[in-house]
Amino acid sequence: MLIKSLLITLSILLLATCRQEIVDEQFQPAETWEEYRQALTQLDLSETVMGAAWISAGQRALAEPTGIEAPLEEVLYFDPHRPDAVSYRFPLRRGRRVRIEIETDTERYFADLFRVPAPEDNREEPVLVASRPERGDRIELEARRDRFYLLRIQPELLRGGRFRVRIIAEASLAFPVEGVGPERILSFYGDSRGGGSRIHEGVDIFAPRGTPLLATSDAVVFRVGWRDRGGNIVSLRDEERDLMIYYAHLEEQLVTTGQRVSAGDVIGTVGNTGNAIHTPPHLHIGIYQGGWRGAVDPWEYLVDPAVTEPPPVEDPWVAGAGAGEARAAEAGAADGAPEASREAEAGAADGAPEASRWFRLGADARVERYVPPLPAAPRYVNRNPFLFAPGTAAISERGLREIPTPFPAARELSRDTAVQVVGSVSGRDSRVRVRTVRGETWVVRREDLVPNVAPGGGGASDGASSGAGGEAPGTIPVYDMLSGDVIARVDPTAPGELQVLGLAGLFDSDTDKVVVALASGRVGLATAAAVR
Repeated sequence: MLIKSLLITLSILLLATCRQEIVDEQFQPAETWEEYRQALTQLDLSETVMGAAWISAGQRALAEPTGIEAPLEEVLYFDPHRPDAVSYRFPLRRGRRVRIEIETDTERYFADLFRVPAPEDNREEPVLVASRPERGDRIELEARRDRFYLLRIQPELLRGGRFRVRIIAEASLAFPVEGVGPERILSFYGDSRGGGSRIHEGVDIFAPRGTPLLATSDAVVFRVGWRDRGGNIVSLRDEERDLMIYYAHLEEQLVTTGQRVSAGDVIGTVGNTGNAIHTPPHLHIGIYQGGWRGAVDPWEYLVDPAVTEPPPVEDPWVAGAGAGEARAAEAGAADGAPEASREAEAGAADGAPEASRWFRLGADARVERYVPPLPAAPRYVNRNPFLFAPGTAAISERGLREIPTPFPAARELSRDTAVQVVGSVSGRDSRVRVRTVRGETWVVRREDLVPNVAPGGGGASDGASSGAGGEAPGTIPVYDMLSGDVIARVDPTAPGELQVLGLAGLFDSDTDKVVVALASGRVGLATAAAVR
């Protein structure tokens, strides 16, 4: 406890001196992922097959994330008998809030949010910035820099089940003009002013004279006064975000210096005082980070992305499943998803990919770690006839500064590679998440999955399989996919005893392996030459 207290104290000191993200509830989970890993080591479980696989899955997830852009919704299944983890990599601009919601019946799991370091950070490892709280399935974070973030989700050992993950980005501040929206922003950050001698350090929101102006967040009134350019002005100090929020051209000022206000409180009314006397009434609002010289674009702070809510995603536990499977899916076995039957493994005629089933990749399958973003409307549309020609946008390079977009880390796996459906992803296309024998998770188009068919052999009449220790003539060994131990010996020519699900895709193996299903429903590996 002493060490944990010291770590928490050190974290608080660092937060006081660094430009950290804003987290609604500073993360203090009952147990962190690293503490859990250390416990596995102390109990000598990190050297076991399952323990080592759990640690490896968590580390691999951070190194091989799925690139996305919010909003996204995905339904995932974690097999309690197979350690696994999933991570997402997404950009978040300064001023945006990301909201992560996780729905699951599983209580024992880790959900951690990391900041991906930029070149100027002089570090390589992702920085943990927030975690799922001790009680709850929600994480909220506000970015104070343009950065990429990683979300990793991983159940504890022998835990699993169904997870619905929603990642939503939205504006972090309330809109400052009552009764209107972003469509009334008609002059933008970065526009030229003073014949090109300066740029516009804010946005202009046009509304009828006398329209109430609202506080964008909980703040202290820093100044109420007059400026030659701004006319009647009010400045608010948002201490939590280290922001100065500047309102100009007001008709009335309805607050006093030193007064505390809450988000949504009325602080004044729209006017056109100061150098706006020859333009229609509007609010000029500027946002400054870390002092008056640190002007930032208010757009991300005030305007939600063009697409906020993800489209509904199909639950793969029910789609295309038989009545028995659907009932089992709804019942939710204590240790995870319903047990797959041999009929389900064989694949329905339409190839509906309900979760936990095995498929083969089609000939032209393209396997990706990148989920294409949803279509978004243009950010800037200038409709102000008093400033520029209607329909044009005049934004400087400073106003359009972009952060790098996620690159599509795509590659092609061998045709007929066996993959297991472990999730369904929202987006423009119908996509599912699949898992290879090696534990990698990828995203594929639903139509790229080919239903499995029984092998073409068939000869022996009985086809009784012996236990793992037996060595009956004509039988071959089937290996556990994690440990490599022999789990059964079967006659590959006996009808119904063995079903080839596809190539294993073990790129670092000297011997070609295939994924096979036994009559019991258990899935393992066999030597490809032995089953042909």
